[in-house]
Amino acid sequence: MKTRSSGFYIGLIVAIILGFGVVAGVVLILRSDGGVGYEPDVLRATKTGPNTATLDISTFPDSMVCHSDAPNPEIGWVTYCPSTNWELPANSVITVTINQYDSASGLYNDFFSKVQGTVGGTAMYNGKPMGQINPDDAAHTLTIQSVPNEQNPIFVSVPLLGVPDNAPNAVTVNGNPYPKPNVIQFQFRTGPAGHTYIWHCYVPCGNDRKSPYGFSGPMATTGYMAGQITVTNF
Repeated sequence: MKTRSSGFYIGLIVAIILGFGVVAGVVLILRSDGGVGYEPDVLRATKTGPNTATLDISTFPDSMVCHSDAPNPEIGWVTYCPSTNWELPANSVITVTINQYDSASGLYNDFFSKVQGTVGGTAMYNGKPMGQINPDDAAHTLTIQSVPNEQNPIFVSVPLLGVPDNAPNAVTVNGNPYPKPNVIQFQFRTGPAGHTYIWHCYVPCGNDRKSPYGFSGPMATTGYMAGQITVTNF
């Protein structure tokens, strides 16, 4: 664990406030007509049974795979891929598999180092079940939250383990070299159809380390580190 200075804790408090402010902003953006940033196609989960489905996604340290035509500086932004808008079947157990190619940035708020809201309260990290990771080892989180006044609330938060900073490139994805990913897998349950949720990353992985403390850039732009989940009958 890294030594925490007094300045760190001041930044932590500010980051908590700003982080939840970003999520509130995402809610407004996703409820607006135009949105902000890249507007991805909807990624529909793959049904595997009457009440089960899978969702396979990745996180990358840049946008070369999903936004190869993005201008600077967006081409260098971290991103979820292939989409940040997901359609999930109602009343189902969703198995999420994430190939995580990015290195760790660390958390400002250790609350998000815990696995929360999943089936069994754990996630699988490269085949090993864990309920929490070291806050300094987090590259991203996948944190699903309910919009205001949601009658069927969902809260799921899973920290994603970062690859080592010095990890050599070992795989190629769409012609782009990356280190071997950490594979994170977990399950959660959806409720009835007709409900919409937002998700967001709470690791400060934006392109700044001053105010707003890593929560700008990709963190504040839909299609990169934030998105929407729609629960439907299909």
